[in-house]
Amino acid sequence: MPAIPKTKKSQTVWAAKWEHKHGEDISLHTTEEGARKQLVAWARETLEEWHIDGKQYSSLDVCGEEHPTFDDDALIEAWPELTGETEFLYVEDHILHSAEVWEEVSEKTLKEIDVFEFPANK
Repeated sequence: MPAIPKTKKSQTVWAAKWEHKHGEDISLHTTEEGARKQLVAWARETLEEWHIDGKQYSSLDVCGEEHPTFDDDALIEAWPELTGETEFLYVEDHILHSAEVWEEVSEKTLKEIDVFEFPANK
């Protein structure tokens, strides 16, 4: 008789987040490394779009002075400063639950919930 595979009830996912003046971009990943790569991709794509006097912004600081191009980790860390503290790149970890977990939680919660009555508006 074949073994019945056990289903995972939850797993960790990583959210790459980019907060900017137009809102927030979010990309979910199965690894933290994948999420960090997404942050770097967003930052590098944006740097390609920003040019000052024909030079890429990645080779200039906020005052227009030369400095070495950032490696990936330094770029993510420096992103708020490069954007005048208006944009932020970061990774968050979250637990992704299967439907089975929510069914268990719902049944348990329904048994424990007290009913609150609110007075009618007068």
